[in-house]
Amino acid sequence: RHGDMKNMYMIKDQSELRHKKGHVQIKNLHITMRKQGCLPTLYGLSFLVSFFAYAWSEPLTCSANFERDPALKEMKFDIGYGEETFEAYIQPDVSTFYQEKPGSRTAVAPHFVALAGMFVNMSPDNLRLYWDPDNGRPGSIIAYNTPFQATGTATFPTHKFYFTPMDSNEVVARFTVTPPQSVYYYDPLDVPNDPEQTRRNLDALSEDELEKYMILKKTKDFAEKYFEFTGRQYLANYPRKQPSHFMWSADYLGQMHWATTKETHFVELPSDDELQPIRASPKERVLKEDEPRLLQQYRTKDQDILNMTLKVTSYAPRVFEIDNFLSEVEAQHILKLATGMDLSLSTTSGSAGRTKEKDNTNTRTSRNTWVPREKTAIVDAIYRRAADLIQIDEALLRHRDAGTHPDRSSRSSIAETLQLVHYENGQQYTAHHDFGYPNVDDDQSARYLTLLLYLNEGMVGGQTSFPRWVNAETGKALTVEPKIGKVSVGKAKKVAL
Repeated sequence: RHGDMKNMYMIKDQSELRHKKGHVQIKNLHITMRKQGCLPTLYGLSFLVSFFAYAWSEPLTCSANFERDPALKEMKFDIGYGEETFEAYIQPDVSTFYQEKPGSRTAVAPHFVALAGMFVNMSPDNLRLYWDPDNGRPGSIIAYNTPFQATGTATFPTHKFYFTPMDSNEVVARFTVTPPQSVYYYDPLDVPNDPEQTRRNLDALSEDELEKYMILKKTKDFAEKYFEFTGRQYLANYPRKQPSHFMWSADYLGQMHWATTKETHFVELPSDDELQPIRASPKERVLKEDEPRLLQQYRTKDQDILNMTLKVTSYAPRVFEIDNFLSEVEAQHILKLATGMDLSLSTTSGSAGRTKEKDNTNTRTSRNTWVPREKTAIVDAIYRRAADLIQIDEALLRHRDAGTHPDRSSRSSIAETLQLVHYENGQQYTAHHDFGYPNVDDDQSARYLTLLLYLNEGMVGGQTSFPRWVNAETGKALTVEPKIGKVSVGKAKKVAL
């Protein structure tokens, strides 16, 4: 979201699995999903999803292709542990996305040259990461890097950064952002050409510290092989599990997908008494396919199934557009919920070793609040509809009982609470990536998908932009125009405005 916007709202639901000038109100619903085992890299694919409703009564279906992505290629490498194999995504030739033969078109370089800088602390010490203005003035604190963890920030070529210990201003490492490199390691333990000192440094580590160091060392070595094979930086820790959830394909621009849902539109607003918070147990919340939906009498008459049609508008990053994902009644209901909530200054999410904090850099100047899924049956229906859209079990987006998805390490929802964000005139969320950096201590859950649901329209500005989308026509950003009820679905790996 960029430019000057007045009264712009957005609801953001961030999920994780165990990846202008404005003068009129705009409101958005924004859902970010996380995917277990997704491979964070600096490539992304975007597509826009167009959603149309039909009166059907057949079982739920979709056009999803669950076969192996042909862009995944086997990568063979050896980093000292014998030959290994890895499935890596190789971005197809840009011409194929116009349904033309490879080599017939050339990708246009984006005008926007920012990138995600990642800084890895391979030491047992707590460090501070600073941006260096390179003018003799003190640097600006960016993040705190705990031992053997990574953090990052949006940055530009030639920007400079440095690490200092927590208890002094001594600079222990300096970095200059030099594309295509975007990942920078600080490793004071490995002393070049001095294996004895390296051994003594490693011997001084505890068993836990040594294990973490070796994970990062193996990751660094693998990342070099990965870059040689793909031309992209590797942002995860190696090894990592394969992706465990479905992602819609984007084979060419204008490609259409569709999925159906039993969660039809609310076209009448239930009474306040009927819109009380949901207090049913996890088992009671399960709805069988042949059962009516919650408050079915207030939904579109004579319609059992809603068809959602997705249209690919970008393939890197992957972005879709869906019209009418929300009805006007549903959009107005969300806005009404906001009137009784306190809005606080929005925060930016930190990476490993960094907490969510108030933004003092004007990166994000909006205000926000949170809307739990259990707030009303309408909010619950939006979650269920989104689950059908992205081909995921809705039970993963709420608390579950022990017998539901017992393979998961937690019974908690993999989705964070919906975030309602309010933009006043002139407020913004500048270029950013909707993903975090891996934690060496966990299974590397990461956001993999973002759903933006717009709640109103008719303003000047207020678009969502993808300034580094890959195409053969323009270096300008791809922009998604706000429209009531529209959803844009995008992979969370590329810079968005």
